[in-house]
Amino acid sequence: MENNKIYNCHIHTFTEQDVPRDFLPLSLVRLLATKTGYKFITGLLKTFNFISSEDQFKKYAQFANIGKLGSQREIFLNCVRYYPENTRFIVLAVDMRYMNAGKIPRIYNEQLKELENLYYEYIEKIIPFVHIDPNSPEINYICDFLKENPWIKGIKIYPPIGHYPMDNRLISLYEYCEDYQIPIIAHCGPISPTHNKSSKKDICKLLNIPYNKKLSKMELCAEFASPDKWIKVLERFPKLKISLAHWGSEISWQNYMENPNDNYNWLYTINEMLKIYPNLYTDVSFSLNNPEYFSVLKILLLDEKIRQKVLFGSDYYMVQTASSEKRFSMDLRAYLGEDLWKQISNINPKHFLNIL
Repeated sequence: MENNKIYNCHIHTFTEQDVPRDFLPLSLVRLLATKTGYKFITGLLKTFNFISSEDQFKKYAQFANIGKLGSQREIFLNCVRYYPENTRFIVLAVDMRYMNAGKIPRIYNEQLKELENLYYEYIEKIIPFVHIDPNSPEINYICDFLKENPWIKGIKIYPPIGHYPMDNRLISLYEYCEDYQIPIIAHCGPISPTHNKSSKKDICKLLNIPYNKKLSKMELCAEFASPDKWIKVLERFPKLKISLAHWGSEISWQNYMENPNDNYNWLYTINEMLKIYPNLYTDVSFSLNNPEYFSVLKILLLDEKIRQKVLFGSDYYMVQTASSEKRFSMDLRAYLGEDLWKQISNINPKHFLNIL
């Protein structure tokens, strides 16, 4: 039975109560929190494409539709219905307290407690990963926290919020995860709405680079998440299992199609790193929601070293439309064929999760 399970290695269930009020542009979170504002803004987002960059307005509309369901349980069950009964899901918590994006309605511990309860209710389906931010004071006793909470099966790292992967405050966490074989999933895409919202000058200070007024805050924060920044971690902790989520994201895939030998492209860089570091993985979450890239994926999977390192993930609920969740998994499965589909949705995830 275990050999037939599908593993979706990247979904979210956090609610609007876990999102800073200034997370979205134009104060959209504040407006979406009201019934009138919700109806008006979601209608507006669906009608006018006034937000650029990878159809961000569609993501925001979907974010509003799902995030307002009220509980992580409702959000999770909304996702589950698109998949076969025996599917398991890595659920990634998100801690947005330290991205300087305004007040968050509820504390992070409440999100984690709700996720813990959800895990014990659906223990055969949920694999919980908690987000650890080195800017949090809890980082000082993170190892004790993990020992006291065995329901936590993995760690989420999100550098664009404002830290490098090899932050000294994360060393003890990496050591613990390596010793106890706890896997880590890290955001690795140059375009992300979840980034530090401080001034450009303050972001440059965090990056330890000269002030750059030409780049946007999102572009500056991408430097935190660049895949090459993980090399020091991989070399210091060679037995630590890490997945660089999103495989460089859609913009990298588009650039790869136009210039596959551009070694500055994140997709190219990650591919080369996958061949070098035995415990490094990546996932197809969100990047592959565009069927245009299916053929590129199939060709990349011809390389045995890459084929063994790719995980299926959908990035629910940040996909563009509610119906695309089921279409994505079914269309990708049909295109790849059963052997490659099983490789990325069952065999590789079990290795990543140490399920023997």
